[in-house]
Amino acid sequence: MKNIILVEGKDDKAFIEYLIQGVEVKEFSVDILGGLNKDALTRRLASLKTSFLKNPFGKLGIIIDQDSFTKEERLAFVNECLQESFDIQLSDSQLFIDLTIDEIPLQIACYFVNIDGTGELESLLTRIKTNPSPYADCLQQWQNCLSEKVSQKEFDKLWVHYYLKYDTATHQERQQAGRYCTLEYSLQHKSHIWDLDSPILNELKGFLAMFD
Repeated sequence: MKNIILVEGKDDKAFIEYLIQGVEVKEFSVDILGGLNKDALTRRLASLKTSFLKNPFGKLGIIIDQDSFTKEERLAFVNECLQESFDIQLSDSQLFIDLTIDEIPLQIACYFVNIDGTGELESLLTRIKTNPSPYADCLQQWQNCLSEKVSQKEFDKLWVHYYLKYDTATHQERQQAGRYCTLEYSLQHKSHIWDLDSPILNELKGFLAMFD
């Protein structure tokens, strides 16, 4: 039976799809929310509940960035959406809850992408790069020159963009950056620029393995 994983955006989808194949989960679908807020997540969960009755799936996972929130704050956010859509609440992240809808069993769990309790996907990526990154690393000097600093979240997104476009792409690839300088392309065609065996990814891989 197919499993469904909800993620925030296309980079999250590409990354999770790559990792999940490594833990040999065969029947899965990674769906994009297209932005994270209470209304968007609640609506998507409600839609999945409706479609579940027509096409049942075994497990539902919600993977979102922890960002600057605490784990408890993130869990409260997810539970608020689950309460409205499925009338359930999770006791913790990375733990499945069992429920039955019209006598059909379903399991639901969530995971918050983080580094040491904060951050998001880009935070992970900055820690698992393998190539020299002089262009991306120079962003720190740019940040130091600013009177009003950009947030760590925005800085990490910029770092990953520069790493993909200037530290790891050829001149020809840069001419079509929208196609060749993306996380999805790098995972499919030059995954060596990331240390995908890093222990930093063990927790996330462990969560994905629970969908087998």
